[in-house]
Amino acid sequence: MPKKILIVEDNFIIQMFLEEILSGIGHEVLDSTDNGDDAIALIKEHSPDVILLDIGLSGGWNGIELAGIINEKHHIPFVFLTGNSDYATLENAKSEGPLHIINKPIDEDKLKAEFEIIVKKLDSLKII
Repeated sequence: MPKKILIVEDNFIIQMFLEEILSGIGHEVLDSTDNGDDAIALIKEHSPDVILLDIGLSGGWNGIELAGIINEKHHIPFVFLTGNSDYATLENAKSEGPLHIINKPIDEDKLKAEFEIIVKKLDSLKII
């Protein structure tokens, strides 16, 4: 079943790559942004099924802090994107309960395969 996706990623090229691939496999990318303030506004506006969230956002909040707000106020599943896969970062990320973590660099085939896993997890959440 197609999912409605919000992308929160501070690299415009990665935003466009994600949007192209995910829409190409039948999902709806509602919008994308590079910062937490806009992300919160877009969550309220669109009510996405899932949020792709970069851990290393620039600006006010990093992705882990934003995930805490999403968990507390919006209860929308999210997937972390990270180019920093050191142990401490991953442990901090896991503490927020992401649906999945995708490591950068992201290639097209890997993204498609990982998103199939994400969709299955999302569908199983709706059954429970």
